[in-house]
Amino acid sequence: MDRPEGFSSQKPSPTKSRRQPSVAPRTQTTKREQKAATAARVRAEKQELNSFTHASRLRKRRWALSLGSVGALLGGVVLLTLSPALSLQTVVIEGAERLEPGDIAEALNPLQGEPLARVSTERVGAALAPITLIQAFETRIVPPGTLVVTISERKPIGAVSSNSTYTVVDAAGVELWDTPAPPSGLPLILVAADAESPSFISISRVLLALPEELLTQVEGVTATTLDDVRFTIRGASHEVVWGSSDRVREKARVLTAALRAAGSDTSKIIDVTTPDSLVIRSKG
Repeated sequence: MDRPEGFSSQKPSPTKSRRQPSVAPRTQTTKREQKAATAARVRAEKQELNSFTHASRLRKRRWALSLGSVGALLGGVVLLTLSPALSLQTVVIEGAERLEPGDIAEALNPLQGEPLARVSTERVGAALAPITLIQAFETRIVPPGTLVVTISERKPIGAVSSNSTYTVVDAAGVELWDTPAPPSGLPLILVAADAESPSFISISRVLLALPEELLTQVEGVTATTLDDVRFTIRGASHEVVWGSSDRVREKARVLTAALRAAGSDTSKIIDVTTPDSLVIRSKG
């Protein structure tokens, strides 16, 4: 068969196909990402392990410190309560005026050799309780073996008479000591030393407030009510009508001047109940 003109026997060359993108670069990128992810995971695991290990070490360190502190505390307690190195060896007394420091220290002898931690305020108070002249006290410890006791003594205000004996008392009516004769420098209180008695309360207030130079001149003092304190003056037998415990300073100033003016030749009644209006009159 005749072929048409222009027909070639040669096969047409195939059309050149479009080049397909290479797969290899994508594969390489994925591998890099996997490696990076693996490395990140390893780092995270290592960091987590380090954090756990650090926290564990920190907990152990805290436990060790706590146990060490407890051990040191227990050791200190044992040292304070059992060690003879911190036991009571010396007693120092401060604040004693009428009392002898040696007598107070002797009362504390039963505590000698005791660990200082066991020398409590209660035990010191029990040892000093028989000494009625002590009104209050404070203690402090000076290591390694000294106890310092600072005392406050009761202030005697006068004496009450009973069965030919004179008992010195303070403002609370506490009996301090007995004497066979009226004590020098203290007035004789002519009412019962009862801390709940209005008369004794008023007398106590006045005697506590009087200046020392006037207190030593008071011979005897009495009262029937809170507002009726009266006392006599030694040597001159003047009677002073004091009244209540109010305006003590003004009354004391007026009385001092009045005693100088009254002299000691004749007995007078000096009324300072109202210090602004002093009254001096002869007895009888």
